[in-house]
Amino acid sequence: MKVLTAAHFQVSSWSGGTTTQLYIFPEEASLEERNFDWRISSAVIETEESEFSSFEGYERILIPLKGHLEMEHLTENGILKQSVRVFELARFSGSWKTTGKGKLTDFNLIFKPDYTPVVSVHSFEAGERITWEQHVAAIYLHQGVLEQDGQRSEAPAFILNDERMDFVCSVSEAARLIIISI
Repeated sequence: MKVLTAAHFQVSSWSGGTTTQLYIFPEEASLEERNFDWRISSAVIETEESEFSSFEGYERILIPLKGHLEMEHLTENGILKQSVRVFELARFSGSWKTTGKGKLTDFNLIFKPDYTPVVSVHSFEAGERITWEQHVAAIYLHQGVLEQDGQRSEAPAFILNDERMDFVCSVSEAARLIIISI
């Protein structure tokens, strides 16, 4: 089990704001070289209109964490529009030319199509105990505080279940988590 905090995250700028890489797999892979299997990040979009980066050969899952996003995708079959509200999930091809309207903070999973990730958002109250099974690959702690085996994790934190073990944690402060099985 690995817990990554803001000190571990890589922050960079792009034309619409900033992006924070939470994790990339394999760890020696590079976003620029497009040699990763999957990447988890969070972006802050500071402009009302933005153009998404192209990720040819990848699929994407995006969840607004704050704000509302109107997306327009130029696909091989024409234009597809998506309206995505806070904590809703949008899935789309990384090879589509995608533009967005709306200032927001989002969660992104970009992955090769040989993966079949399951991504979900959960809220928990203080005092709850949570048991995760070994198929859970990672947890993004968006809000709140978790404790596991005497270790306290405060948001934002990324918990990687690299040993694929069952684990139990307690919620110290009301928490919102994004659970990723991949």
